[in-house]
Amino acid sequence: MPPIATARRHFQEDITRAKGLLNHAQSITDGKLAADVLRASWMMSVGACDAFFCDVYGDLIARVLRARDIEPAVALPNRLQNLKIPVVAVIRQSQGGWRWRMAARELIEEESVLSLEKIRSLFNQFCQDCNKLINKDSIEKWLIHKDSSERLFGIKSDEYQQLSDSRKADAKQEAIKILEERFKYIFQRRHDCIHNCDRPKVSPQKITAQMVEAAIIDIEFLVQRCSEMLRDEFIKYLSRIGFSGITINRVCM
Repeated sequence: MPPIATARRHFQEDITRAKGLLNHAQSITDGKLAADVLRASWMMSVGACDAFFCDVYGDLIARVLRARDIEPAVALPNRLQNLKIPVVAVIRQSQGGWRWRMAARELIEEESVLSLEKIRSLFNQFCQDCNKLINKDSIEKWLIHKDSSERLFGIKSDEYQQLSDSRKADAKQEAIKILEERFKYIFQRRHDCIHNCDRPKVSPQKITAQMVEAAIIDIEFLVQRCSEMLRDEFIKYLSRIGFSGITINRVCM
């Protein structure tokens, strides 16, 4: 199975469930009940995002460890050398990729990936310096994407492309800031729903179907763009640290 494919499939299943709750909420005549189903949809969609990035991290780490099993002479980068692999994974009798996949899952089991900074800290180790996730060098690809939105970046794609080079530099910095604020809000709202029934102060916060739909669209955008970048970058990463094409094919097919 190619890198990230299983995580993407699970994400699609989970985000479809979130959309199902959104659709159901719009058929409910009791306003309070409909609002709570909308909150469930919001929580499910953010949970799908969290689970996706956790699954991808476990997947990529497992593939590196499997490749190292095949080519033990390859020196791993310091960050991977210092991973605290559970002892049970080392002594486990089962052989091959399954052992390392379970070890990687145990590594990420207690993690939450609900911040863009956490996403960068986990995954930029696999990316070339010129193509790190969500920085000034890579954000332009997202800004000019056909699914880009003013809500995510503070500027429309066609408006950005008409700017001068100097103004584009400023727009990219601002776009990153707006993107971070947007996802900080999306992730925090899920926290509010789970931990205080969406009542951080006196009354429950306003929620509408349009707000939930926008959150789902934005989560899908983030997952899809990160998937594309990581899928391409991970193959290059394995080659860059010294694994042969044969080994890369074995662990990535």
